[in-house]
Amino acid sequence: VTFLRIAELQSFTKAAKQLGYNQSTVTVQIKQLESELNIKLFDRIGKNIRLTEKGTEFFEYANELVAIAEKAKKIAVKPSKPVGKVRIGMLESLAMSIFPEILYKFHKLYPEVETVVKADATFPLFDMLNHNELDMLFIFDKKYYNQEWIRSYEKEYNVVFVASSKNPIAKKKGLCLEDLLKQPFMLTEKDVSYRAPFDEYLSSIDKRVDPFLEIGNTETIIYFLKRDMGVSLLPYYTVKKSVEDNELTILDINECPIKMYIQILYHRNKWKTTQMQALEDLIRSELG
Repeated sequence: VTFLRIAELQSFTKAAKQLGYNQSTVTVQIKQLESELNIKLFDRIGKNIRLTEKGTEFFEYANELVAIAEKAKKIAVKPSKPVGKVRIGMLESLAMSIFPEILYKFHKLYPEVETVVKADATFPLFDMLNHNELDMLFIFDKKYYNQEWIRSYEKEYNVVFVASSKNPIAKKKGLCLEDLLKQPFMLTEKDVSYRAPFDEYLSSIDKRVDPFLEIGNTETIIYFLKRDMGVSLLPYYTVKKSVEDNELTILDINECPIKMYIQILYHRNKWKTTQMQALEDLIRSELG
């Protein structure tokens, strides 16, 4: 910058004044630059200052260097609207129920952001997060405590026993688990987060359940539930609309309460981009 200002003003004294330096400081800076480049930049004849041949050649590079430096500084400046890519991993149940509406609104607000969604089980998602294959996780599970992860959002949701509103069991109050185990069960696969606590509870009371259907897709289970093919255990957020539409009923049972949390997690070493923050803010706004 000092070199360019001297070249423009053709004066060490004027350049020093504009830059707010002592003239001796400007002189030292140019000497250091000439030493580093191993060339002479200015001819100093009397009071006249002129660029040397090599100085003229360097002038072009100096302009490019300053321009690149200014561009680099803008990296830290938040754009008026998020741009770029955000990679988010989540459970299939969230991807099929809550997230579509969030994604729709997110795209409307930030059309220049590319959203990459990876649906999988919890532990494969954690592995991808730890290998920087994902920017953030949107999961439904118990609370995980790990120094490597930051939990930036959580909201408690129940896991509920549910059946068709047409099923006679839907009208009964004060059900016990024994009543439910006589029903045909449809459950998610055993590696799904909210299935494990149910199996653990049954094991603790020497009971077991043999579902006639195990499938990772919660929408398929809900499809069969609406057709009165049995009962299931699902996160409340997956059946909320069907319950409100009176197609499904949450069964009145006090045993085996399972409470889990929708959470947003990211790696503590991850730079939180504007698009990550924007997506998190929208999830907070939508879920409360």
